[in-house]
Amino acid sequence: MIFATIHDKSSLKALKEAGCDGIIIGVVHLALHCPCMVELDEIAQWKESCDQLGLDLYVNGTKMMMDEDLPLVLKTLQRCQSLGIQGFYFADEGVLQLAKEIGYQQALIYQPETLITNHLDAQFYLNQGIQAVSLAHELSLEEIKKIVQTPHLEVLINGYFSILYSRRPLISNYMHQENIEVPSTLQYDLIEATRTDRMPILQDETGTHIFSEQPIQSYNEIQALKECGISRFRIDSIFQSDAWTIDILKAYKEHLVMPGSDHWYHQQTIRKKEEQK
Repeated sequence: MIFATIHDKSSLKALKEAGCDGIIIGVVHLALHCPCMVELDEIAQWKESCDQLGLDLYVNGTKMMMDEDLPLVLKTLQRCQSLGIQGFYFADEGVLQLAKEIGYQQALIYQPETLITNHLDAQFYLNQGIQAVSLAHELSLEEIKKIVQTPHLEVLINGYFSILYSRRPLISNYMHQENIEVPSTLQYDLIEATRTDRMPILQDETGTHIFSEQPIQSYNEIQALKECGISRFRIDSIFQSDAWTIDILKAYKEHLVMPGSDHWYHQQTIRKKEEQK
């Protein structure tokens, strides 16, 4: 199954026709870096539109929650449960606890961005009764193959991915320090001293996010991922568009060249700088 984020509801039909099985939307105040953010009361309209097209609907609630967020989390989980929403992405164990209290944990997908790097971690969360676990984005293909002895795993196959998240407003803090007027949109590129590629950096109400220098793509690896047992594939269109997602879906179907890089699949994980010497 292939799931994708979306930018505009008008793209639902085209995404379905291109081969998308499910759509991911974010809930305002609960989601992290999701292209389409909706209010709680709008979820029912999205569910109706998806049902008409035979699309599953998934909700992004991956923000790290504070106590003041929990009433909205519970209300959102209850609304998703009543509407029959197929899945709810989370990264905070408080979400899992609330879902268990209302008997909705079977719809949860654990997506902590970088944390799931071995099969025991994945199995621990699956043992909580959740639907699936999303693997860390920078794993090599060989590392993924070692983990898939555990079923119900999900892999990001296309798109930019988060490599750092801070709840602090780092960009505006820097601008205040340098007496720079803070614009309404805080999205820039970073270039490390030892690299030439640009890494997108974004600040929003949830904090500051730094992304990979290139979007990942998995054209040459997707068959191997399927053969080793992965059955859930996600496309993230942040910094892109729905037209881009449709092109990506067609590229997989029609065996076309696609943008992005697959170098993460073929590199050895370096855990400490000292190991490079």
